[in-house]
This record gives sequence, structure tokens and C-alpha cells, in this order.
Amino acid sequence: MLDTTDPHQVRAALAEDPARLLVVLASKSGETVESESLGRVFVDHLHRHLGKAATARHIVVITDPGSRLHATAMREAYACVLSDPMVGGRFSALGPFGLVAPGLLGADIAAVVRAAAAVRPSLANDADNPGLLLGAALAAAAERGRDKVLLCAEGAAVRALPNWIEQLVSESTGKDGRGILPVIGSARTAAPADAVRVVLGVDPRGTADIVVDAPLGAQFLLWEYATTVASYRLGVNPFDQPNVEESKANTQAVLAGDHRDGGDVPLIVTDAVEVHLNPGQAAGPALCERLEEVFEWLLTISEPAGYLAVMAFLDRSGDQRVAEVAQRLRERTSRPVTFGWGPRFLHSTGQLHKGGPPTGAFLQITAAAQDDVRVPGRPFGLARLQAAQAEGDRLALARRGRPVVRMHLRDRRAGLDELTAAARHLS
Repeated sequence: MLDTTDPHQVRAALAEDPARLLVVLASKSGETVESESLGRVFVDHLHRHLGKAATARHIVVITDPGSRLHATAMREAYACVLSDPMVGGRFSALGPFGLVAPGLLGADIAAVVRAAAAVRPSLANDADNPGLLLGAALAAAAERGRDKVLLCAEGAAVRALPNWIEQLVSESTGKDGRGILPVIGSARTAAPADAVRVVLGVDPRGTADIVVDAPLGAQFLLWEYATTVASYRLGVNPFDQPNVEESKANTQAVLAGDHRDGGDVPLIVTDAVEVHLNPGQAAGPALCERLEEVFEWLLTISEPAGYLAVMAFLDRSGDQRVAEVAQRLRERTSRPVTFGWGPRFLHSTGQLHKGGPPTGAFLQITAAAQDDVRVPGRPFGLARLQAAQAEGDRLALARRGRPVVRMHLRDRRAGLDELTAAARHLS
């Protein structure tokens, strides 16, 4: 699953044997910059190694009818699966976007669909409707100040489900100054006082506020229904994502060279890390001289009812150590600390960061690229695109007065060493 523009991670995927590589290009519009750029990279890669005639046998397209990607698939004779254009991307788990790739990998997608079909009749009930109950409970808690939901998966069948729920709930509810913040945890994670603990699967410890025990396909349908109900109760449209579109526009402006705000000046410069602050931001961290002090400041301003979001525009495979920074910060506060890989989170919690309650503090981690990947037919490579996405999101947060600190790693390995060491030494 390549949902990144990090050139290091993409380069590793390009090292796979082209003859054994099947590329699934999935995009509703075909125009989202990440998927469009990655499509160009991989089509060119297959052309160069296999020849144009053979490339079509190595590509599957999933898209909406009439999209630019649909036209490309027809022109190039790619296998193409069309989705229902009325179903939004984050509500697509039970459509082609959610089922085609697992099916190609041999997963029993028929069982997933059967589980969803089995729970569907209950969602038409006025009483004993699990989706209605779940959505109403989440919204009622949020209206009373418990606007965070701690998601704890119990069991292999739902192990990765919180990551999907995180996008569904945050991008659907997080707008107009309202929203529910999903926090991914475990049975051992202490829930903040303003969080609802939801256990997916069996709750052996009996500590959950809500238990959703159902097969995977039923979980998909229940959460899609419940999220729609919760959004309606909160008075927001669950099917749009205005601030995601804003960050996309900012990215395009940065790539085009249309962004001019003078940039930001490093607050701290260490051997491998630069710490940047938004121009005009409150001067609290200006007194900081060490990375540990910046971490402490971020934790301080996320109190008493907020959260800290760590956003890493890095290689999820090669730079995994950065997740330790979020974990160490989590251990030093009673407030939620979320973690997201950029640009993936831009289509997930990124909407809530900007459109939801103004209670977040943000740590953005970027890095220099040692090995860029050219995007054929475009005047930029993936390194520049990734940097523009980070900058576009920083701009969107800054324009709303959200506190953002950017830590830029001039050298990835040495910079991660410094960040993790500083996080370990927090008081």
C-alpha cells in the first residue's frame, strides 16, 4: 500500500521485480496529486523495463466513470473497475476501492460482503439499530465535552480497523469548529477524561464505554452508518472535506511558486535538526534552546482540553523510529497525542486539524531527501512534492492561528537520533 510521496519509500517499491509487479492505480477523480504523480512514476517504470505493449497487463485502474483516469485506462487498455461516483472515498470500504486489491491478494472478500449484508437489515430499524445507537452515543458524548474517541482493537480480525475508522470519523465530523478526534490506542492505553473508550472486538477487561463486536464487513457498514448519524447530530456534512481541498490548493500554489510569505527562520539549529516556528506565532518557544524544551512547550499548550498531533513527512519503512517520539510524548502527558504519516494523514485527520475544534498543537517533522524520484512529465520530483504538501498544510494551519512547530532533519539518520534522544530525556 503506497500512500506516500516520500521518495525513499517509493524508491524501495521501484526496486521490486517489474515482471512480478501489479500496480493498482486507485483514484476517484484521477487528479489527486499524490496518485496522479505515483501513476506517472510507475507507468514510466514499467514502460522502461517491460516495454509499452506489456505494461497494460501490469496495471489495474479503480476510478469513477468519466474521470481522467478512466479515459487513460480506456486509451491504454488497462484493466479498469468503475466505482459508484455517489460513494465518497472514505465510505468506499465495501466498494471496489476497498475490495479489489485484497481480492487480488487472495483475501476472502465474499465473506466481508456477507458480514456487511447480515447487519444491513438491522440498520433499517427504528429501535435496536446498532448504527444509530453508536452514532448517537458518540455525538452525545462530544456535545458534552467528551469529543475524543480512544479506539482499541482486540483480536487479529480487527487489528488494523482503527486506522480506517480514524479517517472516516475525523474527516467526516471535523469541520465548522466541531468534530470527534479518534485516538488509536490499546487495551492498556489510559483514556483521557474527555475521551470515550471504544473496544473493537471482545472487551476482556470490561473497561470500555462502548463495545463494537462484529466481523470486519459488519464493522465497515456499522461505522459508516454511525459516522453519518454522528455528523448529522453535530450539524456537519459528513460527505465533504473543505479543508482537505484547501491544503491541496496550497500545495499546488507552492509547487507553482505562487506562495510568498517570507518563510520561517530557524529557531534552533543543532547538528542535524532545524526547528522552525510560524511567522507571527506566539513567542513561547522563542525562549527554548534545546529540542527537549520545544517538546515540553508543545505539551504545555495542548493542555487542558486539547491534543498534540505529530505529523511525519518521512519514510514509513525506513524512518519508523520517529514513531518513538510520539510515544515518548504520549507518556509525558494526560492529553491525547496522535501520530500520522504525511501526506497520508492529510486525507484523514488533516481535515479535523484545520476544520475541527481549535484545540490542537502540531509538530511537523520533515526531512531532506538523499535520493529523489523524478515525476515524468512534471517539473518536480517527489521530494519537492512532499515538501510542498508539508508546506501547504503548515500554511492552512497557520492561517487559523494553530500553533505549529516544524522540525526539519537535514540528515535523516542523525536527525532521528537527535529527536529520539531528546524525547527520551523529557522530564
